[in-house]
Amino acid sequence: MPADSNITQKRRAQTQSVGKAISGLTRKALDRRGFVDASIINEWPTIAGELIGKHSLPDRIIFSRDRTRPGSLHLILENGALATEVMHFEPILLERINRFFGFRAVGNIKIIHGPLPKPKQDKKPPLPKLAPDRRADIEKSLEDVGDDELRDALTRLGDHVARRRASEA
Repeated sequence: MPADSNITQKRRAQTQSVGKAISGLTRKALDRRGFVDASIINEWPTIAGELIGKHSLPDRIIFSRDRTRPGSLHLILENGALATEVMHFEPILLERINRFFGFRAVGNIKIIHGPLPKPKQDKKPPLPKLAPDRRADIEKSLEDVGDDELRDALTRLGDHVARRRASEA
C-alpha cells in the first residue's frame, strides 16, 4: 500500500464537529484576551442582566503573572451613565461572573468607556413566492412517494430550492 494512501486513511478517521474546529481556530485570539472560550461573551446578557448586558461587553480578563490572585475583568461600556450602575452592582456582577466560571476567576471590574462593536446585520432578503404552477409541478413529481411525511418534507425542500433558484436568477 502506498504511503500517501495511508495518510489519507488517517485523515478520514480524524473527523470532528464544526464547533470543535472553530473552537481550535478561535482559541489563540481568546487566550490573548484572557478568555478560556467565547461563552462568557455569548452569555454576557444572561450573566450581567438585561440592562447592563445590552450596553456593555467583556473586553478581556487580566490575570496576575503567577495566577494566584483573581483576574480583573475589563468591561466596555457604551453609556457613561451606566458606569455608576455597574459600580453599584459590582459585587453582584462579580458573584455572577465567578458562578459562571465555577471558581473565583474575577476579583474586580475595570470600566472602559467606548463604543460596542456593531452586530453584523447580514440579513438576506426573503425568498420570492413560488408560482402556483411551479408548486404544482413539484407536487406532481412527488405523487409516487408513499410516505406522507417524506412527501411533505420533499415538497418543502423542492419549494425552497425552487424559490432560491428564482432569487438567484
